[in-house]
Amino acid sequence: MEIGSIFEVKPSTVRESVEADALRLCQVDKYGKRNQCFTASGREAIELALISLERERPEIRKRCLMPAYMCDSVFIPFVRRGWELVFYPVDSDLETAGEELVGLALENDPGLLFIHPYFGADTCKGVRTQIASLRKRGILLMEDVTQSYYLKEAGQDADFVVGSLRKWYAVPDGGFVVSDFPLAEDVLESGDDYARERLIPLVRKWEYLMERQEKDVPPAGLQAEKEAFLKRNRALEEDLDRYQGVRRMSRVSATILAGMNESAAAGRRAENYRLLYEKIRGMKRLWPVLGGGKEAAGLYLPIYARERDGLQRFLGERGIYAPVLWPIGEENRDCLQGEETYIFEHMLALPVDQRYGAAQMEEIAATLSLYEEQPVIGIRTDANDEVATGHVMRCITIARRLKNMGCQVIFFTADKEAKETLLRAGMEQICLNTEWNRMEEEVPRFKEILGLSGVKILLVDSYQATPAYFEKLGDRVRLAYIDDCFDAVYPVELLINYNAYHTRFPYEETYGGKTKLLLGTEYVPLREEFAATEDAREKVEGQKAGFDLLVASGGTDAWGAVLGVLEKASGMEAFQNVTFHAVVGVYHPQGDAIEEFARTHENVKVYRPCLDMAGLMAVCDAAVSAAGTMLFELCAMRVPTVFFQSADNQRYDREFFEKEDRMLFAGDIRQDKEACVKALCEGLGSLLTDKDRRRRMREKLSEVTDGQGAWRIAEEIVKL
Repeated sequence: MEIGSIFEVKPSTVRESVEADALRLCQVDKYGKRNQCFTASGREAIELALISLERERPEIRKRCLMPAYMCDSVFIPFVRRGWELVFYPVDSDLETAGEELVGLALENDPGLLFIHPYFGADTCKGVRTQIASLRKRGILLMEDVTQSYYLKEAGQDADFVVGSLRKWYAVPDGGFVVSDFPLAEDVLESGDDYARERLIPLVRKWEYLMERQEKDVPPAGLQAEKEAFLKRNRALEEDLDRYQGVRRMSRVSATILAGMNESAAAGRRAENYRLLYEKIRGMKRLWPVLGGGKEAAGLYLPIYARERDGLQRFLGERGIYAPVLWPIGEENRDCLQGEETYIFEHMLALPVDQRYGAAQMEEIAATLSLYEEQPVIGIRTDANDEVATGHVMRCITIARRLKNMGCQVIFFTADKEAKETLLRAGMEQICLNTEWNRMEEEVPRFKEILGLSGVKILLVDSYQATPAYFEKLGDRVRLAYIDDCFDAVYPVELLINYNAYHTRFPYEETYGGKTKLLLGTEYVPLREEFAATEDAREKVEGQKAGFDLLVASGGTDAWGAVLGVLEKASGMEAFQNVTFHAVVGVYHPQGDAIEEFARTHENVKVYRPCLDMAGLMAVCDAAVSAAGTMLFELCAMRVPTVFFQSADNQRYDREFFEKEDRMLFAGDIRQDKEACVKALCEGLGSLLTDKDRRRRMREKLSEVTDGQGAWRIAEEIVKL
């Protein structure tokens, strides 16, 4: 059974017999306001409240105090109506300090205060005394109960109470606003047409679930149908935010809600929350945001997770769909403090709604327990002035696959030089404060840290690691090693050499079955962008005109290959109608000169840096590249290539990539730069004019790697 995601609507419940203005709901009536109105969404309820407020108080200061942790769709009506938003802090317990709230109010003199009790708990309880004092100063109060619809304490003192009903029930639309202020119902438009459109994906989901159940069809068998109704629902959600007016709730939603047993729904949600909370409290990699003694049923059971995105994928792969609440909006992005950022980056919402019972809560808990049991993987590598970043980058690629599988990953480095790179990649890092080239000396301290971190498996990627280093760590962790050189025999459980030249070395004979060997190009750890299942390059080629050439030479390009090729080709007649795409690293020694060259040559485009290498390769018909990992990326994207050697450790690449006309070799640029650049341009010229050769090369390149190597490595690491 699938758990979570959008509500499904049973076709037999779809009727249009009740008008929205005739609807009464006990949970809405409890606020005790004279006026109420049902709208198409919570966002439109806010807009109606603002219109009504501005009519009754035209002199009001259009400045609102807003919690920094909030859904960005809430901002839309305020921004649209010209309100200034001032954000107040929310801590990791989803509460606000009263002194800070009052201080901001005194400093900014707002006309309106917006509050939001989160997930069924009165998280505003600690500041309600301060809120009362602010109201005495003339500041009006709007309370959004979208996450705490059943909470008795919410909304009693607010001037406006707003909320979304479609988040709580199986209806295509629905929100509400209540107030003692007159509501501007004359601005309301009909919501029936939108509701009928949105019913289509909700009914299709119900039919999809029934078909799976009745025919026992595996999820893959109906995947296309599922993707279709989810895509349509997403489009309609986007339409909701773009809509400029305010619509009345549709008759079909009013009819469904009129027959709703709200008390039963609230009881089921509360029981689901209690059951799931008891099952997951005490877990180490995730924990509930709020306590178990909740006062009301919440929209979800919110949790914090160390690796939130990895956990969300882990659950999704097992049919449990837990949303992230919420993405950061443009309006509050610059005001976030540490705790709000933590909320946005680590919170996940577990479904506990009335569609489900004890069996589904047990299933969620069992899946979370499985996630909790996934191993903690350590990765020991370095990047600094002496060690190229390639080691860290390929390890990040493997780490992302491990995290997708539910593993926690911790990087260990000798110094802090790689910290920024790892942080940008979302990786956890521990600095050992040791010498990167004296690894055996770090072992005593490292073993202690490994124990404290709970690491059971360690992947090492460093030329400085010795057999003795692994022997000393072997009693603490299971070991894997990326070995490019076969300089020694290493006492590890798993050894990886993804290079084509691994056949030059007697791995099988030397390790004799004692070590699991991952050898060959099927294990090349390419980034996820190169793991597309369809041939993206050919797909683009069918839609493009002209001829595009990629020119790249890694991050350093010490011999000036990129500028050399551009200057040489610019004087050749064959390349006058070709577009050159020059990839230049941020620290490229000739980056400024290459950009200056491009300013005087319209057919040269510079990428400094390139943020989507796979996308760029997809539009290129041929390429120039230094030997190294990029050659495998070009294989995955099937780009015919002319390559050159610029380092000793690339000497074996020539044998493999030149073989069977996979690629064209232009020589060692260190020996004769002028001759090498000439050969590169000649090779490009031959590819430019020979379409059949490019086709044959693409076929050969497709046999080298499918881009799934990092997945295969990750799967074997987890098995250790």
